Amino acid sequence: MNLKKYTDNYYDFVYNIKKNAYKKYVEYYFGEWDEAKQQEFFKDFINNVKDNTFIIVNDNEDIGFYNGEDIDDDNYEIGNICIKEEYRGKGFGTELLKKIIEENKDKNLKLQYFKINPVEKLYKKLGFVKNGETKYHYQMIKRR
Repeated sequence: MNLKKYTDNYYDFVYNIKKNAYKKYVEYYFGEWDEAKQQEFFKDFINNVKDNTFIIVNDNEDIGFYNGEDIDDDNYEIGNICIKEEYRGKGFGTELLKKIIEENKDKNLKLQYFKINPVEKLYKKLGFVKNGETKYHYQMIKRR
């Protein structure tokens, strides 16, 4: 597995991966997936994070995306890790997180996830602990 920088050529790919990963959570919390609204949200999102977004590649196949950025000198925030459905549960998320942890070992790592997302077990295994919550998300940190 490796990473390559996002370019606008990946716009539709990243939108579809994110939609596939988050649609069920949006529907659970908000009752519907409004395609026009979600496309507008995504346009704003990608314009804000594209410089810190990477395509996840396995054996020359694009299998997902990840975004994250330095908040300040001491903290790095992991935004999204979204992987094609057929590649989930095969260790790619774990491998990517270990890479992010190693590359940012001198920083606190922060992330959040939808409360109904079962990913907490993985984050705990890698040393993250809960440190807050919002109405829809749990927040976690891995201190350096």
